Amino acid sequence: MFFLNLFTENYTKNMKQKHIILLFISMTLIVFYLITNSWGEPESKLIKSKDKISIGKGFESISGTLWENNTQDLSSSEIGFYIEGLKDTKGYFEDFNVVLKVPKNKPENAKIKVSIKVSSINTDNSTRDKALMDEEFFNENKFPTIDFYSKEIIENDTNFTANGILHMMGKKHPLLLNFKYLGIAKNKLGIYVAIFDGLLNIDRTKFGMLPVSSIGNDVQIKFYCELIKKK
Repeated sequence: MFFLNLFTENYTKNMKQKHIILLFISMTLIVFYLITNSWGEPESKLIKSKDKISIGKGFESISGTLWENNTQDLSSSEIGFYIEGLKDTKGYFEDFNVVLKVPKNKPENAKIKVSIKVSSINTDNSTRDKALMDEEFFNENKFPTIDFYSKEIIENDTNFTANGILHMMGKKHPLLLNFKYLGIAKNKLGIYVAIFDGLLNIDRTKFGMLPVSSIGNDVQIKFYCELIKKK
């Protein structure tokens, strides 16, 4: 019985080690492919509205309103990312929803919600985009969206800070999202839009992605949104 238990224990340990080795080899092959394959660089579809009506400062002028991006028009809003590495990576998410709610008479209680569909990633390389959906990276089958919810929005001298939680790959971490409110404009369709932009950095390894020497851990995210007032 002792030898049977010892054999079973060693067999289980060996199987775990083999699984780890296979996972490492798989990850290495994927990374090697991503590095050596032609990266490409997607072009921005963004067309910014230039007909400014007012310059943004505080939320007082838009209190009591609800704003949302036009999900049918990729040229009106954009979420892009950039990662340094042996070959720098640039791409966009093309399916996302941004909602800003500013309570009436209480603009300091404004809330932001952002939801990004992971499978909408575009790096101008369909094979690479598909590889990024695997469990070694975004694991899209299990975690199809990236979500941010603000708990409070603080007005600073030159910008705003949304203090909230970022949910990604089954993990959640606090996030300070700095952004600017650029004001109200008329877009190409003659519709009034509230314009926001910002820049932030996140560490992808905090959300379960493995560190790889050839790919940077820090991801720079840049966004520009023209939000339409909902009735």
